Order: sequence, then structure tokens, then C-alpha cells
Amino acid sequence: MSDFSHLDASGAPRMVNVGAKSETKRTAIARAVVELNAHTLELLKAKALPKGDVLTVAQVAGIMAAKRTSELIPMCHPLAITHADVRFKVQDEPPSVLLEASASTTGRTGVEMEAIIAAQIAASTIYDMVKAVQKDVVIRDVRLILKSGGKSGLFKTDDPLLFEVEDSPLPAPRPAPEAWNGEGLAVACITLSDKGYAGERVDESGPALMDMLSALNPAKKELFLLPDDPRALRKLVKDLASSGWGLIVSTGGTGLSPRDFTPEALLPVLERRLPGFEQVMFSEGLSHTPRAVLSRCLAGTLGRTMVLALPGSRRAAAENLASLLPVLPHALEKLNGDMSDCGRK
Repeated sequence: MSDFSHLDASGAPRMVNVGAKSETKRTAIARAVVELNAHTLELLKAKALPKGDVLTVAQVAGIMAAKRTSELIPMCHPLAITHADVRFKVQDEPPSVLLEASASTTGRTGVEMEAIIAAQIAASTIYDMVKAVQKDVVIRDVRLILKSGGKSGLFKTDDPLLFEVEDSPLPAPRPAPEAWNGEGLAVACITLSDKGYAGERVDESGPALMDMLSALNPAKKELFLLPDDPRALRKLVKDLASSGWGLIVSTGGTGLSPRDFTPEALLPVLERRLPGFEQVMFSEGLSHTPRAVLSRCLAGTLGRTMVLALPGSRRAAAENLASLLPVLPHALEKLNGDMSDCGRK
């Protein structure tokens, strides 16, 4: 019996003693899906259901539930919750509400149960608010998708988060970026890969692109590795641009899979788009395969830094970059203040 943490040597129930654990910042996010029919969903979006604004009430209910979890789960420690929230995504196909509940604290034990209970209660509240018009609502897929802090560290599923969660750990790029204050062009290539960052896959695209970028005769060049995390990519690009790096090329995350977020991560950062660059890359890809229509390559500028987002495939990334290399030197010169004529040569 003593092998069970909630039972003592005699088999009597007990609460786990966490007094010897270190206090750390802890965050958990849980997810649930509430399936509705199309009519109910339209009423929900219009805030026309008999009981009123469904999502606002469900949000409040979820937050309240997170704060009272220890009253519902046996032997669950009462925690001083520092933050709790519930977020929603209304989906037309299939008609449903995807919700995420988050909880945070600084303490000796985690807040996974607080997030899960918050998600369940928020989902149940949606049911309560719509049951007057629909009885066959389905609540499904209640599960933990992120947990940080404590001895076990970070746990995260492949699900993209609905919103940025600043309390969750921000992965550090490998290597850490350095400011560039020297003369000449500093070129950064960022590979986005969960498996590559974890050491489970060899990065082939990044080194191949870096070899091609040697044609620009950069004074400094560095290959960075990041997991598929939009906040980490955004921060690294901003840090590099603000510290003198003139060209940033990323590889990965431009397709349609659930973890392909690169354009969405970079668009809020870019000051100007380069539609001509994007059209050339699209045309180049399409000349090799009709599947290039799925690519969402991106090009733009941030201050005096040019940013290019290429596919993750080594071959596709190389083809896209090759199509731009003839014009890149001139484009970088213009971006950095060259006032010479841009006429044909």
C-alpha cells in the first residue's frame, strides 16, 4: 500500500506532503471542445440565446472553478492562483466551440487539475446556457495541452495554443544571438523544428541554405535552431533585427499543418511586405510541383533587416532561395540607403 502516494503504510488516505519541494512558477493549460448544431452556434455568435451571452458566463464560471478545485478533487492542495483565464474559438465547421483554460501559480505543486476543472466547468456552462434550444450537445476531448514548472519541467502537446501565454516558458534559440556591430552583412538562418531542437532529427535545410547564402559574402553568418513556437520565432527575429543583422532567413512552418505558423508569427513583426519576392518564390515552386500551391512563403522588412520565410523541405527551400539570390544584393543595398538608380542593367 505504501507505494501509492495518496495512501499511507496502513492503507489510510493521506495528502501528499509537498513541503520539501521548491517553489517555482507553474502554468497549466487544458482544452475542451463543445459540439453544437449550426443553428445553436449562430444564436451563440449573435448572443441571441435565451440565457444571454454564453461565452462571457462560461469564462467567469471557468475562472471561478479554477479557484475552487481543491474543494472538488480529493487530496488536491489548495493553491494561491495568481492567474486564471478561459479563451474561446468559435468554429463553423464542424459547428463547435474550442476552449482553453489556463491557471498559474508560484508554489510547490502544479496547477494541472485547476486548468482541467476550469475547462470542464466552462464547457458544462456552455451546455447549461444552450440546453433550452439544443439537448444533444457533446463535450469532448478534455485534456491537458501544456504544463510548465516543477521538477518535471515543460510538457506540451503539438496543439497550437489559441492565444499567447506569456507565463509559459519561452524556448531559447541555439545558439544565443549576439549583436552585430561590425562592417558588412550579418546573415542569420533560423530552422524551426520541434524534433530538430530536441535532437531527434538532423537539420538539413538550415546548413544547405547557409551554404547558398555564402554567395552574398557575409561578414558574419549564424545558423539558429528553434522549436515550433511562434513567440520564440517572433522574439528572435526582433532581437536580431534590432542588433544589426541585415538578412534573416527562416526555414519551416509555411505549409498547412497544425504546427505551421510562421507567416502568422512574422506578419505582426514586419513593417513592409515584399510581394514581388513572394510571387517569384511561388512561381519557382509551382514550376517544380503543383503542391507548391500549399506553400505560404513570406518576405518583408523590419527596419533595415530583410526577412524571408522559406519552406522546411530542403529542396523547396533551396529552390525558393535560388530564385531570389540574383536580386538579393541589390535589394539589401537599397534597404540600407543606397540612392543609386534602380534602372535595368
